[in-house]
Amino acid sequence: MAEATSVYTCSLSGLPATNPVVTPSGHICSKSLLLTKLSENGGLDPFDNAGKRTLDESDLIELSTEPGVVPPRPPSATSLPSLLKILQSEFDAVLLELYDTRKALEETRRELSTALYQNDAAVRVIARVCGERDELAGRLEGLIKSGAAAAAPVADSVGGTGKRARDDQQQQEEEEEEPSKKHKGGSVIPASDLQAMVDTWSALSSARRTLTKTKRSPEEISAFEESLGGMVEKKVNLHKSNSNGVLGLCSVVWRGEEVVLSIGRDGQILVYNVNKGVICASVACAGVEGMHATVIEDTLFVCAFAGNEVKLFSVQEDEGVLLGSIEIDPPVNVTIHPSSATDAVRILVGTSNKVILLKYANQKLETLTSLDDPNHDSKYTTGAMHPDGLIYAAGTEGGKLIVWDLKTQTLAMALNVSEGNPVTNIAFSENGYHVATSTPSSILIWDLRKQKIIGTIQDTKTYALSFDPTASYLAYAGEGFTKVCVCKDWDRVICTLEFEHKSGKGKKQGNNDNTIKGGVVWGKGVGEGKKMCLVTCSDGEKPLRFWGVE
Repeated sequence: MAEATSVYTCSLSGLPATNPVVTPSGHICSKSLLLTKLSENGGLDPFDNAGKRTLDESDLIELSTEPGVVPPRPPSATSLPSLLKILQSEFDAVLLELYDTRKALEETRRELSTALYQNDAAVRVIARVCGERDELAGRLEGLIKSGAAAAAPVADSVGGTGKRARDDQQQQEEEEEEPSKKHKGGSVIPASDLQAMVDTWSALSSARRTLTKTKRSPEEISAFEESLGGMVEKKVNLHKSNSNGVLGLCSVVWRGEEVVLSIGRDGQILVYNVNKGVICASVACAGVEGMHATVIEDTLFVCAFAGNEVKLFSVQEDEGVLLGSIEIDPPVNVTIHPSSATDAVRILVGTSNKVILLKYANQKLETLTSLDDPNHDSKYTTGAMHPDGLIYAAGTEGGKLIVWDLKTQTLAMALNVSEGNPVTNIAFSENGYHVATSTPSSILIWDLRKQKIIGTIQDTKTYALSFDPTASYLAYAGEGFTKVCVCKDWDRVICTLEFEHKSGKGKKQGNNDNTIKGGVVWGKGVGEGKKMCLVTCSDGEKPLRFWGVE
Protein backbone atom coordinates (compact mmCIF):
# COMPACT_ATOMS: atom_id res chain seq x y z
CA MET A 1 0.00 0.00 0.00
CA ALA A 2 1.40 3.40 -1.00
CA GLU A 3 2.22 5.86 1.79
CA ALA A 4 0.35 9.20 1.82
CA THR A 5 2.50 12.15 0.97
CA SER A 6 2.42 15.33 3.08
CA VAL A 7 1.16 18.50 1.35
CA TYR A 8 2.05 21.89 2.84
CA THR A 9 0.37 25.18 1.99
CA CYS A 10 2.51 28.26 1.43
CA SER A 11 1.65 31.08 3.89
CA LEU A 12 2.58 33.66 1.25
CA SER A 13 0.80 32.35 -1.84
CA GLY A 14 -1.81 30.04 -0.34
CA LEU A 15 -0.80 27.32 -2.84
CA PRO A 16 0.91 23.98 -2.25
CA ALA A 17 4.48 24.72 -1.25
CA THR A 18 7.42 23.57 -3.35
CA ASN A 19 10.61 22.94 -1.38
CA PRO A 20 8.76 23.89 1.83
CA VAL A 21 10.66 25.57 4.63
CA VAL A 22 9.67 26.67 8.15
CA THR A 23 10.44 30.17 9.49
CA PRO A 24 11.34 30.81 13.18
CA SER A 25 7.81 32.23 13.62
CA GLY A 26 6.33 28.88 12.53
CA HIS A 27 5.11 29.77 9.03
CA ILE A 28 5.55 27.33 6.10
CA CYS A 29 6.49 28.84 2.74
CA SER A 30 7.87 27.88 -0.61
CA LYS A 31 11.60 28.40 -0.29
CA SER A 32 12.06 30.19 -3.60
CA LEU A 33 9.10 32.51 -3.01
CA LEU A 34 10.27 33.36 0.52
CA LEU A 35 13.84 34.08 -0.63
CA THR A 36 12.46 36.36 -3.35
CA LYS A 37 10.45 38.22 -0.72
CA LEU A 38 13.51 38.57 1.55
CA SER A 39 15.56 40.02 -1.29
CA GLU A 40 12.85 42.62 -1.92
CA ASN A 41 12.31 43.82 1.67
CA GLY A 42 15.94 43.79 2.78
CA GLY A 43 15.92 40.58 4.80
CA LEU A 44 12.99 41.37 7.12
CA ASP A 45 10.58 38.70 8.29
CA PRO A 46 7.36 39.30 6.27
CA PHE A 47 5.31 37.84 9.13
CA ASP A 48 6.58 40.31 11.75
CA ASN A 49 3.89 43.01 12.27
CA ALA A 50 6.44 45.37 13.78
CA GLY A 51 8.66 45.01 10.70
CA LYS A 52 11.87 44.86 12.76
CA ARG A 53 12.83 41.14 12.98
CA THR A 54 15.41 39.98 10.42
CA LEU A 55 15.31 36.64 8.63
CA ASP A 56 18.13 34.84 6.86
CA GLU A 57 18.25 31.73 4.70
CA SER A 58 20.24 29.99 7.43
CA ASP A 59 17.30 30.44 9.81
CA LEU A 60 15.02 28.37 7.60
CA ILE A 61 14.34 24.70 8.27
CA GLU A 62 13.66 22.57 5.23
CA LEU A 63 10.90 20.00 5.30
CA SER A 64 11.46 16.70 3.55
CA THR A 65 8.72 15.55 1.23
CA GLU A 66 8.25 12.75 -1.23
CA PRO A 67 6.83 14.42 -4.29
CA GLY A 68 4.80 12.17 -6.46
CA VAL A 69 6.00 13.78 -9.64
CA VAL A 70 9.58 14.72 -10.38
CA PRO A 71 9.73 18.29 -11.77
CA PRO A 72 11.05 18.47 -15.31
CA ARG A 73 14.49 19.68 -16.11
CA PRO A 74 15.00 23.42 -16.60
CA PRO A 75 13.51 24.29 -19.97
CA SER A 76 15.25 26.23 -22.65
CA ALA A 77 14.34 29.84 -23.35
CA THR A 78 12.63 29.04 -26.60
CA SER A 79 10.44 26.21 -25.46
CA LEU A 80 6.87 26.19 -24.18
CA PRO A 81 8.02 25.14 -20.70
CA SER A 82 10.13 28.30 -20.63
CA LEU A 83 7.01 30.41 -21.13
CA LEU A 84 5.25 28.50 -18.37
CA LYS A 85 8.21 29.16 -16.08
CA ILE A 86 8.01 32.90 -16.84
CA LEU A 87 4.28 32.92 -16.13
CA GLN A 88 4.91 31.09 -12.86
CA SER A 89 7.42 33.77 -11.83
CA GLU A 90 4.99 36.56 -12.68
CA PHE A 91 2.25 34.77 -10.78
CA ASP A 92 4.50 34.52 -7.73
CA ALA A 93 5.24 38.25 -7.96
CA VAL A 94 1.51 39.05 -8.10
CA LEU A 95 0.90 36.90 -5.04
CA LEU A 96 3.62 38.73 -3.12
CA GLU A 97 2.23 42.13 -4.10
CA LEU A 98 -1.29 41.05 -3.12
CA TYR A 99 -0.01 39.97 0.29
CA ASP A 100 1.68 43.33 0.84
CA THR A 101 -1.45 45.18 -0.30
CA ARG A 102 -3.68 43.31 2.13
CA LYS A 103 -1.28 43.96 4.97
CA ALA A 104 -1.10 47.69 4.14
CA LEU A 105 -4.90 47.86 3.93
CA GLU A 106 -5.32 46.42 7.42
CA GLU A 107 -2.77 48.86 8.81
CA THR A 108 -4.51 51.81 7.10
CA ARG A 109 -7.85 50.75 8.55
CA ARG A 110 -6.42 50.67 12.06
CA GLU A 111 -4.81 54.10 11.65
CA LEU A 112 -8.03 55.61 10.24
CA SER A 113 -10.11 54.22 13.10
CA THR A 114 -7.68 55.66 15.65
CA ALA A 115 -7.68 59.06 13.90
CA LEU A 116 -11.49 59.19 13.88
CA TYR A 117 -11.67 58.48 17.61
CA GLN A 118 -9.05 61.14 18.31
CA ASN A 119 -10.90 63.71 16.17
CA ASP A 120 -14.21 63.05 17.94
CA ALA A 121 -12.54 63.41 21.33
CA ALA A 122 -10.87 66.67 20.25
CA VAL A 123 -14.19 68.14 19.08
CA ARG A 124 -15.81 67.33 22.42
CA VAL A 125 -12.94 68.87 24.37
CA ILE A 126 -13.02 72.05 22.25
CA ALA A 127 -16.79 72.42 22.75
CA ARG A 128 -16.42 72.01 26.52
CA VAL A 129 -13.54 74.50 26.68
CA CYS A 130 -15.50 77.07 24.62
CA GLY A 131 -18.47 76.73 26.97
CA GLU A 132 -16.26 77.19 30.03
CA ARG A 133 -14.59 80.19 28.37
CA ASP A 134 -17.94 81.92 27.74
CA GLU A 135 -19.09 81.23 31.30
CA LEU A 136 -15.86 82.61 32.77
CA ALA A 137 -16.07 85.67 30.53
CA GLY A 138 -19.53 86.43 31.89
CA ARG A 139 -18.35 85.99 35.47
CA LEU A 140 -15.30 88.17 34.84
CA GLU A 141 -17.47 90.95 33.43
CA GLY A 142 -19.65 90.88 36.55
CA LEU A 143 -16.61 90.91 38.84
CA ILE A 144 -15.06 93.83 36.95
CA LYS A 145 -18.24 95.88 37.32
CA SER A 146 -18.56 95.00 41.01
CA GLY A 147 -14.89 95.80 41.59
CA ALA A 148 -15.17 99.16 39.85
CA ALA A 149 -18.14 100.11 42.02
CA ALA A 150 -16.31 99.11 45.19
CA ALA A 151 -13.05 100.81 44.19
CA ALA A 152 -14.62 104.22 43.50
CA PRO A 153 -15.06 105.37 47.14
CA VAL A 154 -11.63 103.93 48.04
CA ALA A 155 -9.97 105.95 45.31
CA ASP A 156 -11.70 109.08 46.56
CA SER A 157 -10.44 108.56 50.11
CA VAL A 158 -6.85 107.82 48.98
CA GLY A 159 -6.73 110.95 46.85
CA GLY A 160 -7.23 113.17 49.90
CA THR A 161 -8.09 116.84 50.06
CA GLY A 162 -5.53 117.84 47.43
CA LYS A 163 -7.14 115.66 44.77
CA ARG A 164 -10.64 116.93 45.60
CA ALA A 165 -9.38 120.51 45.40
CA ARG A 166 -7.86 119.88 41.97
CA ASP A 167 -11.09 118.24 40.79
CA ASP A 168 -13.17 121.17 42.06
CA GLN A 169 -10.87 123.67 40.35
CA GLN A 170 -10.93 121.72 37.09
CA GLN A 171 -14.73 121.44 37.20
CA GLN A 172 -15.05 125.19 37.84
CA GLU A 173 -12.79 125.97 34.88
CA GLU A 174 -14.78 123.67 32.61
CA GLU A 175 -18.06 125.27 33.69
CA GLU A 176 -16.67 128.76 33.00
CA GLU A 177 -15.28 127.79 29.58
CA GLU A 178 -18.22 125.61 28.41
CA PRO A 179 -21.35 126.42 30.40
CA SER A 180 -23.52 124.73 27.79
CA LYS A 181 -21.85 121.36 28.52
CA LYS A 182 -22.36 121.45 32.28
CA HIS A 183 -23.24 117.98 33.60
CA LYS A 184 -26.77 118.24 34.95
CA GLY A 185 -27.98 115.56 37.34
CA GLY A 186 -24.93 115.03 39.49
CA SER A 187 -27.08 113.30 42.15
CA VAL A 188 -26.75 109.63 43.03
CA ILE A 189 -29.25 106.88 43.79
CA PRO A 190 -29.99 106.71 47.54
CA ALA A 191 -28.30 103.77 49.27
CA SER A 192 -31.54 102.01 50.24
CA ASP A 193 -32.93 102.17 46.71
CA LEU A 194 -29.62 101.09 45.16
CA GLN A 195 -29.39 98.13 47.54
CA ALA A 196 -32.91 97.04 46.58
CA MET A 197 -31.98 97.22 42.90
CA VAL A 198 -28.76 95.24 43.46
CA ASP A 199 -30.60 92.56 45.45
CA THR A 200 -33.15 92.23 42.66
CA TRP A 201 -30.34 92.01 40.10
CA SER A 202 -28.74 89.18 42.07
CA ALA A 203 -31.97 87.18 42.24
CA LEU A 204 -32.93 87.75 38.60
CA SER A 205 -29.46 86.98 37.23
CA SER A 206 -29.43 83.66 39.10
CA ALA A 207 -32.83 82.80 37.66
CA ARG A 208 -31.63 83.84 34.21
CA ARG A 209 -28.64 81.51 34.40
CA THR A 210 -31.06 78.70 35.21
CA LEU A 211 -33.10 79.65 32.13
CA THR A 212 -30.06 79.54 29.84
CA LYS A 213 -29.23 76.01 31.05
CA THR A 214 -32.77 74.78 30.30
CA LYS A 215 -32.68 73.02 26.96
CA ARG A 216 -35.57 71.60 24.98
CA SER A 217 -35.34 68.38 23.03
CA PRO A 218 -35.24 68.51 19.20
CA GLU A 219 -38.74 67.04 19.17
CA GLU A 220 -40.08 69.84 21.39
CA ILE A 221 -38.37 72.50 19.27
CA SER A 222 -39.74 71.00 16.05
CA ALA A 223 -43.27 70.78 17.47
CA PHE A 224 -43.17 74.39 18.68
CA GLU A 225 -41.90 75.72 15.35
CA GLU A 226 -44.60 73.77 13.50
CA SER A 227 -47.24 75.29 15.79
CA LEU A 228 -45.90 78.77 14.99
CA GLY A 229 -46.18 78.09 11.28
CA GLY A 230 -49.78 76.95 11.69
CA MET A 231 -51.02 79.94 13.70
CA VAL A 232 -54.42 81.36 12.77
CA GLU A 233 -55.08 85.09 13.05
CA LYS A 234 -57.72 86.39 15.42
CA LYS A 235 -58.61 90.10 15.25
CA VAL A 236 -60.04 91.84 18.30
CA ASN A 237 -61.35 95.44 18.19
CA LEU A 238 -60.90 97.01 21.61
CA HIS A 239 -60.63 100.77 21.17
CA LYS A 240 -63.14 103.29 19.88
CA SER A 241 -63.71 103.31 16.13
CA ASN A 242 -63.45 107.09 15.79
CA SER A 243 -59.75 107.02 16.78
CA ASN A 244 -58.06 104.21 14.92
CA GLY A 245 -54.55 103.46 16.04
CA VAL A 246 -52.99 101.19 18.67
CA LEU A 247 -49.65 102.63 19.78
CA GLY A 248 -48.17 99.92 21.98
CA LEU A 249 -48.62 96.66 23.88
CA CYS A 250 -47.56 95.04 27.13
CA SER A 251 -48.15 91.48 28.37
CA VAL A 252 -48.33 90.45 32.06
CA VAL A 253 -49.86 87.76 34.26
CA TRP A 254 -52.43 89.24 36.64
CA ARG A 255 -54.55 87.31 39.13
CA GLY A 256 -53.52 84.05 37.53
CA GLU A 257 -54.71 85.15 34.09
CA GLU A 258 -52.78 86.28 31.04
CA VAL A 259 -53.62 89.88 30.12
CA VAL A 260 -52.48 92.22 27.37
CA LEU A 261 -52.51 96.00 27.82
CA SER A 262 -52.94 98.18 24.73
CA ILE A 263 -52.62 101.95 24.18
CA GLY A 264 -55.16 103.56 21.85
CA ARG A 265 -55.37 106.96 20.25
CA ASP A 266 -58.71 107.26 22.03
CA GLY A 267 -56.77 108.03 25.25
CA GLN A 268 -57.47 104.64 26.82
CA ILE A 269 -55.20 101.91 28.15
CA LEU A 270 -57.27 98.73 28.03
CA VAL A 271 -56.54 95.56 30.01
CA TYR A 272 -57.65 92.55 27.93
CA ASN A 273 -57.98 89.06 29.43
CA VAL A 274 -56.56 86.76 26.76
CA ASN A 275 -57.91 83.53 28.27
CA LYS A 276 -61.48 84.81 28.67
CA GLY A 277 -61.54 87.20 25.72
CA VAL A 278 -62.94 90.18 27.68
CA ILE A 279 -61.80 93.66 28.73
CA CYS A 280 -61.31 93.43 32.49
CA ALA A 281 -60.14 97.00 33.20
CA SER A 282 -59.36 100.35 31.60
CA VAL A 283 -57.16 103.34 32.40
CA ALA A 284 -58.01 106.82 31.11
CA CYS A 285 -54.93 108.82 30.08
CA ALA A 286 -55.57 111.52 27.48
CA GLY A 287 -52.84 111.85 24.86
CA VAL A 288 -51.00 108.75 26.08
CA GLU A 289 -48.00 107.87 23.89
CA GLY A 290 -46.29 105.02 25.74
CA MET A 291 -46.63 102.84 28.81
CA HIS A 292 -45.28 99.90 30.79
CA ALA A 293 -47.07 97.63 33.23
CA THR A 294 -46.09 95.18 35.94
CA VAL A 295 -47.76 93.22 38.73
CA ILE A 296 -46.56 93.73 42.31
CA GLU A 297 -48.13 91.59 45.02
CA ASP A 298 -51.22 90.94 42.88
CA THR A 299 -51.64 94.66 42.14
CA LEU A 300 -51.36 95.85 38.54
CA PHE A 301 -49.33 99.07 38.17
CA VAL A 302 -49.33 101.01 34.90
CA CYS A 303 -46.89 103.83 34.13
CA ALA A 304 -47.68 105.98 31.11
CA PHE A 305 -46.47 109.22 29.57
CA ALA A 306 -48.25 111.90 27.59
CA GLY A 307 -46.48 115.03 26.40
CA ASN A 308 -44.11 116.12 29.18
CA GLU A 309 -45.91 114.25 31.95
CA VAL A 310 -45.37 110.80 33.48
CA LYS A 311 -48.28 109.21 35.35
CA LEU A 312 -48.50 106.16 37.60
CA PHE A 313 -51.77 104.23 37.93
CA SER A 314 -52.92 101.41 40.14
CA VAL A 315 -55.59 99.20 38.57
CA GLN A 316 -58.26 98.30 41.08
CA GLU A 317 -61.36 96.34 40.13
CA ASP A 318 -62.13 97.52 36.60
CA GLU A 319 -60.50 100.95 36.38
CA GLY A 320 -57.18 102.66 36.98
CA VAL A 321 -56.61 105.06 39.87
CA LEU A 322 -54.04 107.82 39.41
CA LEU A 323 -51.39 107.56 42.14
CA GLY A 324 -49.10 110.38 41.08
CA SER A 325 -47.71 112.39 38.18
CA ILE A 326 -44.64 114.50 37.43
CA GLU A 327 -43.59 116.83 34.62
CA ILE A 328 -40.18 116.19 33.05
CA ASP A 329 -38.50 116.47 29.65
CA PRO A 330 -40.43 114.76 26.82
CA PRO A 331 -40.17 111.00 27.49
CA VAL A 332 -39.47 108.35 24.85
CA ASN A 333 -39.76 105.30 27.13
CA VAL A 334 -40.95 104.33 30.62
CA THR A 335 -40.17 101.11 32.51
CA ILE A 336 -41.19 100.05 36.01
CA HIS A 337 -38.11 98.62 37.73
CA PRO A 338 -38.42 94.98 38.93
CA SER A 339 -37.22 95.98 42.42
CA SER A 340 -40.45 97.91 42.99
CA ALA A 341 -42.79 97.21 45.89
CA THR A 342 -46.34 98.39 46.53
CA ASP A 343 -45.05 101.16 48.82
CA ALA A 344 -41.97 102.01 46.72
CA VAL A 345 -42.41 101.94 42.94
CA ARG A 346 -39.25 102.80 40.99
CA ILE A 347 -39.58 103.97 37.40
CA LEU A 348 -36.90 104.49 34.75
CA VAL A 349 -37.74 107.13 32.18
CA GLY A 350 -35.79 107.76 29.01
CA THR A 351 -36.25 111.36 27.92
CA SER A 352 -34.94 113.24 24.90
CA ASN A 353 -31.57 113.92 26.55
CA LYS A 354 -31.19 111.90 29.76
CA VAL A 355 -32.28 108.87 31.79
CA ILE A 356 -34.29 109.68 34.92
CA LEU A 357 -35.05 107.44 37.91
CA LEU A 358 -38.37 108.22 39.58
CA LYS A 359 -39.81 106.82 42.79
CA TYR A 360 -43.37 106.71 44.08
CA ALA A 361 -43.50 106.58 47.87
CA ASN A 362 -45.59 108.25 50.57
CA GLN A 363 -48.24 109.10 47.94
CA LYS A 364 -45.76 111.20 45.98
CA LEU A 365 -43.92 110.69 42.68
CA GLU A 366 -40.51 112.37 42.66
CA THR A 367 -37.10 112.26 40.93
CA LEU A 368 -34.27 110.29 42.57
CA THR A 369 -31.51 110.92 40.03
CA SER A 370 -30.84 111.60 36.36
CA LEU A 371 -28.08 110.35 34.07
CA ASP A 372 -26.75 112.29 31.12
CA ASP A 373 -23.47 112.47 29.24
CA PRO A 374 -22.33 115.87 27.90
CA ASN A 375 -20.14 114.11 25.32
CA HIS A 376 -23.23 112.73 23.54
CA ASP A 377 -25.48 115.58 22.48
CA SER A 378 -27.69 113.53 20.13
CA LYS A 379 -31.28 113.20 21.34
CA TYR A 380 -32.64 109.91 22.63
CA THR A 381 -35.31 108.28 20.46
CA THR A 382 -36.08 105.09 22.39
CA GLY A 383 -34.99 103.07 25.40
CA ALA A 384 -35.18 99.69 27.14
CA MET A 385 -34.10 98.14 30.42
CA HIS A 386 -32.06 94.96 30.84
CA PRO A 387 -34.06 92.03 32.33
CA ASP A 388 -31.87 92.10 35.46
CA GLY A 389 -32.57 95.78 36.12
CA LEU A 390 -29.05 97.29 36.40
CA ILE A 391 -28.51 98.25 32.75
CA TYR A 392 -30.48 100.77 30.71
CA ALA A 393 -29.97 101.23 26.97
CA ALA A 394 -31.02 104.29 24.98
CA GLY A 395 -30.99 104.82 21.22
CA THR A 396 -30.14 108.19 19.68
CA GLU A 397 -31.01 110.15 16.56
CA GLY A 398 -27.38 109.83 15.43
CA GLY A 399 -27.54 106.03 15.36
CA LYS A 400 -25.79 105.18 18.64
CA LEU A 401 -26.74 102.79 21.43
CA ILE A 402 -25.92 104.36 24.81
CA VAL A 403 -25.68 101.81 27.65
CA TRP A 404 -25.85 103.03 31.27
CA ASP A 405 -24.70 101.11 34.35
CA LEU A 406 -27.26 101.96 37.04
CA LYS A 407 -25.16 100.48 39.85
CA THR A 408 -22.34 102.96 39.34
CA GLN A 409 -24.49 105.58 37.50
CA THR A 410 -21.87 105.74 34.76
CA LEU A 411 -21.81 105.28 31.00
CA ALA A 412 -20.86 101.63 30.38
CA MET A 413 -20.50 101.70 26.59
CA ALA A 414 -21.57 103.49 23.40
CA LEU A 415 -22.12 101.33 20.30
CA ASN A 416 -22.42 102.58 16.72
CA VAL A 417 -25.64 101.12 15.31
CA SER A 418 -26.07 103.13 12.11
CA GLU A 419 -24.35 106.35 11.12
CA GLY A 420 -26.95 109.09 10.65
CA ASN A 421 -30.01 106.82 11.04
CA PRO A 422 -32.04 106.98 14.27
CA VAL A 423 -32.43 103.93 16.49
CA THR A 424 -36.18 103.24 16.54
CA ASN A 425 -36.51 100.18 18.79
CA ILE A 426 -34.51 98.26 21.40
CA ALA A 427 -35.27 94.80 22.81
CA PHE A 428 -33.27 92.75 25.33
CA SER A 429 -33.22 88.97 25.21
CA GLU A 430 -34.34 87.12 28.32
CA ASN A 431 -30.89 85.51 28.57
CA GLY A 432 -29.44 88.99 29.18
CA TYR A 433 -26.64 88.61 26.61
CA HIS A 434 -28.27 89.78 23.38
CA VAL A 435 -29.92 93.07 22.48
CA ALA A 436 -31.70 93.83 19.21
CA THR A 437 -31.81 97.34 17.72
CA SER A 438 -33.71 98.56 14.69
CA THR A 439 -33.26 101.49 12.32
CA PRO A 440 -35.48 102.55 9.40
CA SER A 441 -33.63 100.08 7.15
CA SER A 442 -32.33 97.13 9.20
CA ILE A 443 -32.17 95.19 12.46
CA LEU A 444 -28.87 94.60 14.27
CA ILE A 445 -28.38 92.06 17.05
CA TRP A 446 -25.52 92.68 19.52
CA ASP A 447 -23.65 90.53 22.02
CA LEU A 448 -23.18 92.78 25.06
CA ARG A 449 -20.35 90.63 26.42
CA LYS A 450 -18.22 91.09 23.30
CA GLN A 451 -19.76 94.45 22.29
CA LYS A 452 -20.06 93.37 18.66
CA ILE A 453 -22.73 92.62 16.07
CA ILE A 454 -23.66 88.93 15.83
CA GLY A 455 -26.60 89.20 13.41
CA THR A 456 -28.07 91.51 10.77
CA ILE A 457 -31.51 91.53 9.14
CA GLN A 458 -31.41 93.85 6.12
CA ASP A 459 -34.09 95.77 4.22
CA THR A 460 -36.60 95.56 7.04
CA LYS A 461 -38.55 98.58 8.25
CA THR A 462 -39.94 97.57 11.62
CA TYR A 463 -41.86 99.32 14.37
CA ALA A 464 -41.53 96.71 17.14
CA LEU A 465 -39.15 93.99 18.39
CA SER A 466 -39.63 91.30 21.01
CA PHE A 467 -37.70 88.20 22.17
CA ASP A 468 -39.76 85.24 23.34
CA PRO A 469 -39.64 84.20 27.04
CA THR A 470 -37.26 81.30 26.30
CA ALA A 471 -34.71 83.55 24.52
CA SER A 472 -34.92 81.26 21.48
CA TYR A 473 -36.79 83.42 18.96
CA LEU A 474 -37.03 87.08 17.90
CA ALA A 475 -40.29 88.54 16.58
CA TYR A 476 -40.28 91.77 14.58
CA ALA A 477 -43.29 93.60 13.16
CA GLY A 478 -43.47 95.96 10.20
CA GLU A 479 -46.02 97.37 7.81
CA GLY A 480 -48.23 94.42 6.91
CA PHE A 481 -46.17 91.61 8.44
CA THR A 482 -44.81 90.00 11.57
CA LYS A 483 -41.89 87.57 11.30
CA VAL A 484 -40.25 85.20 13.77
CA CYS A 485 -36.60 84.20 13.33
CA VAL A 486 -34.35 81.83 15.27
CA CYS A 487 -31.81 83.29 17.69
CA LYS A 488 -28.18 82.70 16.60
CA ASP A 489 -29.54 81.71 13.16
CA TRP A 490 -31.06 85.08 12.38
CA ASP A 491 -31.62 84.51 8.66
CA ARG A 492 -33.86 81.49 9.30
CA VAL A 493 -37.45 82.76 9.46
CA ILE A 494 -39.74 80.04 10.78
CA CYS A 495 -42.96 82.03 10.69
CA THR A 496 -44.27 84.91 8.55
CA LEU A 497 -47.64 86.37 9.51
CA GLU A 498 -49.02 88.74 6.89
CA PHE A 499 -51.97 91.11 6.96
CA GLU A 500 -53.25 94.11 5.04
CA HIS A 501 -51.79 97.32 6.42
CA LYS A 502 -53.65 100.61 6.02
CA SER A 503 -50.90 103.06 5.13
CA GLY A 504 -51.15 106.80 5.36
CA LYS A 505 -52.56 106.86 8.89
CA GLY A 506 -51.03 107.36 12.26
CA LYS A 507 -47.66 108.71 11.20
CA LYS A 508 -47.30 110.88 14.23
CA GLN A 509 -45.24 109.50 17.09
CA GLY A 510 -44.50 112.12 19.69
CA ASN A 511 -40.81 112.93 19.48
CA ASN A 512 -40.12 110.66 16.52
CA ASP A 513 -42.27 111.71 13.56
CA ASN A 514 -40.51 109.57 10.94
CA THR A 515 -41.65 106.16 12.18
CA ILE A 516 -44.90 104.35 12.76
CA LYS A 517 -45.77 103.22 16.26
CA GLY A 518 -47.03 99.78 17.08
CA GLY A 519 -46.16 96.77 19.12
CA VAL A 520 -45.44 93.06 19.22
CA VAL A 521 -45.43 90.98 22.42
CA TRP A 522 -45.27 87.31 23.30
CA GLY A 523 -47.91 85.81 25.54
CA LYS A 524 -46.93 83.87 28.64
CA GLY A 525 -48.90 80.69 27.90
CA VAL A 526 -50.64 80.83 31.31
CA GLY A 527 -53.60 78.56 31.95
CA GLU A 528 -54.35 74.88 31.49
CA GLY A 529 -53.83 73.82 27.89
CA LYS A 530 -52.82 77.34 26.84
CA LYS A 531 -49.91 77.86 24.46
CA MET A 532 -47.64 80.85 24.02
CA CYS A 533 -49.28 83.33 21.64
CA LEU A 534 -48.12 86.32 19.63
CA VAL A 535 -49.88 89.72 19.66
CA THR A 536 -49.28 92.64 17.28
CA CYS A 537 -50.78 96.05 16.67
CA SER A 538 -50.10 99.03 14.43
CA ASP A 539 -50.83 102.73 14.48
CA GLY A 540 -53.52 103.63 11.97
CA GLU A 541 -55.38 100.36 12.53
CA LYS A 542 -58.11 99.48 14.95
CA PRO A 543 -57.73 95.77 15.82
CA LEU A 544 -55.24 93.82 17.87
CA ARG A 545 -54.08 90.74 16.01
CA PHE A 546 -53.65 87.53 18.00
CA TRP A 547 -51.94 84.41 16.69
CA GLY A 548 -52.21 81.20 18.66
CA VAL A 549 -55.38 82.23 20.54
CA GLU A 550 -58.59 80.30 19.95
